[in-house]
Amino acid sequence: AWREHLAEWGSQERGAYNDVAPFAHYLVECYSAGNTAEFPAVFATMERIIQEGDQQAREVATIGVLEDIQTIASHYSFGEAPFVTLLGPLSRQAWEEIAQLWQAAGGSLEAVVRLEKRLQSQGRRPWWQFWKGRAV
Repeated sequence: AWREHLAEWGSQERGAYNDVAPFAHYLVECYSAGNTAEFPAVFATMERIIQEGDQQAREVATIGVLEDIQTIASHYSFGEAPFVTLLGPLSRQAWEEIAQLWQAAGGSLEAVVRLEKRLQSQGRRPWWQFWKGRAV
């Protein structure tokens, strides 16, 4: 899948969010196939990135990987529930905020963007900056 992803983009700039999408697909497909032996390590690493990473790493982990897992898993009969049990406290907080945002926006990407802009214009931080202000 990774080689196909690279081939699709060719020499174009992919960006971190596009690069983590195949990883999120891989995780959901692994769950579907019952291949979850590496999940505890994967989700512990995600938690550590959210806890200790710089802003870009945190954003890629949350609005890249976690949000992609939610979206991709929603197309499977098992949904997102199996992944919630693997989340650490910060990952779970991000997960829940992602879900709340999508629910408030009625499931529309366009509405999510509008809602985020409105919240920012009211002086609220974007949900994906939930870690700001805490000691690192």
